[in-house]
Amino acid sequence: MKHKKLIISLTAVLSAVLFLAVFLTVWFFGDFYKDFEKFEQSIEIPGLAEGAVPQGMGTYPASYELKDKDGNPIKGDDGKVKTATQNYFLISAYMTDGSPSRVYVTGETTGYVGYVTLKNADGTDFYGHCGGVATNGATLWVTGESKVNVAKTSDSKKYSNILNEIIKKAESTETDENGQPLTSIAFTTSFNANCRASFCYYYNDPRYSTLSYDRLYVGEFYRPGNYPTDDNHKITTPAGYKNTAFMYEYNVNTSSEYGLTVLKDESLPEESKVPKIQKIFSLPEKIQGVAWSGRTGYGTNDGIMVLSQSYGLANSHLLCFDYSKVTSTSSRKLYSALTGENFIYDGIKRPSGNNYTDSTLYVYFADKNDSNMFIKDYSIPSMSEGMCSVTPTTANNAPTKRIHVLFESGCKKYKLFVRKQTKNVYSFIPRS
Repeated sequence: MKHKKLIISLTAVLSAVLFLAVFLTVWFFGDFYKDFEKFEQSIEIPGLAEGAVPQGMGTYPASYELKDKDGNPIKGDDGKVKTATQNYFLISAYMTDGSPSRVYVTGETTGYVGYVTLKNADGTDFYGHCGGVATNGATLWVTGESKVNVAKTSDSKKYSNILNEIIKKAESTETDENGQPLTSIAFTTSFNANCRASFCYYYNDPRYSTLSYDRLYVGEFYRPGNYPTDDNHKITTPAGYKNTAFMYEYNVNTSSEYGLTVLKDESLPEESKVPKIQKIFSLPEKIQGVAWSGRTGYGTNDGIMVLSQSYGLANSHLLCFDYSKVTSTSSRKLYSALTGENFIYDGIKRPSGNNYTDSTLYVYFADKNDSNMFIKDYSIPSMSEGMCSVTPTTANNAPTKRIHVLFESGCKKYKLFVRKQTKNVYSFIPRS
């Protein structure tokens, strides 16, 4: 009898070990990410060896000095140093060692530059999650913890704008007694995002030279249990999909302290004139970032809005929508009609003491149940995060943009668990 029990016990143990071995084999080697095969490797994700956990990514062009193979500036016949223009990638990250959050800088042509640490407006170190980062040169936006943190250049005589300041400080080799770089950027202000502010994206419209046609987008991440959103943000789409999060569109205004158009109600005191929300987008669950391949129309393959959807160790998904369908006036709904109340700006009061509300805001739907609108789902490795898009240098007035996708799976924090550590940004052009 004892031998029989022993055999049964050993059989059970061996079955469990075999099951675990098969599971781990399938888990780590069983997914070949067919959709990912045509993606192109882009820049190396910086800071991973230092404990950085990358979250957001933005890009904007800026000039740089041309140098020879020895690192010396190349001068023209007029004696001036030659320059060229490249896109600079900014990657925001929090640090697993508890040090201040960072923004890493990489040139599309010249490669890795360095990083700056972040500080609050009062000069204290900033340790935020840094879910999103975006810039248009003149203004830097970093999102997280339901706020949008804003920075302008600290010295307009020394730096042409905040992006130039970030690049120059990231290039600096000055260090303290512990060998840490003496470079930081301080936020100049912040505003309540009226959502979780999990990510952000700057749309640089290449059809126009003026920034007034550009837009900033700020969105939130929803997952039941640990990442809730406001109940009014949970809306069933016209085709019946239960969306759970909001994304806001802002107009750009470089003269504003926020770099965005503010509320124009003259009855409000100056400190209450926060950025005005122009549109509300209703999004699905677990969205980590957004990007556009263009805005002029899906028929030319450059009117696609892409959402980065991921959580944990499961495959990520890049959800592609026909932007012209998303913004169709025939399917949009007034926020007040959907929720039964006007949109409330958190913390903003009228002189009467009542909440400041907007009765004119429309909600536009990223609707996964609408087969005309939802055109593609790319299944890719886990932990996709923020995204950005880069306009080709030879672009016409309506170029198709490559979308670059950031991952956090390559960081030290997750190396023992993920089936694929993705240590590079990857890019693609979305197609139907």
